[in-house]
Amino acid sequence: RIVRELTQADLGMLRPGTHQTDFAWNGTDAFGDPLANGVYLYRVIAQKADGEEFETYATGADTYFKKGFGKLVIVR
Repeated sequence: RIVRELTQADLGMLRPGTHQTDFAWNGTDAFGDPLANGVYLYRVIAQKADGEEFETYATGADTYFKKGFGKLVIVR
């Protein structure tokens, strides 16, 4: 099930050139409740207003993030 979906309104303005944001997720679901301990899969879909995908750049984190999917472990 989808725990939370982020929109442009959540992210705020993106920096020109890098399209980075200062958004930091606080570990809560769409209702503001904290997620339980566990393993969560996430997917990132980033598109321009016309539906075209953003150009991406290689980083050291690429080994943990494949084809828009990643894994997050929450342990409190």
